[in-house]
Amino acid sequence: MVKMKRFMVLFLLLTSTVALSQKKKETGAGPTNPKDPWVGTYKLDAAQSKMSGQAPQEETVAVSSATKDSVKYTIQGKDAQGNSYTMNYEGKVGTASPQMAEGKEIAQITYQMPSSHQFTSQGRGSDGSSSTGTVTLAKDNKTITVQEHSKDAQGAEHDQTMVYVRQ
Repeated sequence: MVKMKRFMVLFLLLTSTVALSQKKKETGAGPTNPKDPWVGTYKLDAAQSKMSGQAPQEETVAVSSATKDSVKYTIQGKDAQGNSYTMNYEGKVGTASPQMAEGKEIAQITYQMPSSHQFTSQGRGSDGSSSTGTVTLAKDNKTITVQEHSKDAQGAEHDQTMVYVRQ
């Protein structure tokens, strides 16, 4: 149950945000796709985050698209017990699309993009859980903050904030 909730949280990057990592030009110049400031790789900063339940040992989100048309990301990490996981999401803004974990659908998530640096989300887990969230890219494009309110299948509610730092 906690694992499903963590997956729902990460959904936003998911929380916005994540799939193939962005590579910088050999000259060290900025993003290769200046029209999509979200594109890149972000690492969870557990010290700045406030999570319900155990934080993962590590987690990286790779955003390959986060525009008014599409959201695509991959999350890779190790849970508190050291078990590796991979989650993927690819969908159109405004349309519910599956979030996959290890090849199995774990949630249906719908993203909206109220501004160039913010997404909102609504998710329904395959276990009956639900969540709403806001994913914000900082103005300097260096951090993504995911704020989520979730309800597990038994009705218990949780709020959490995850901070991801661009790598």
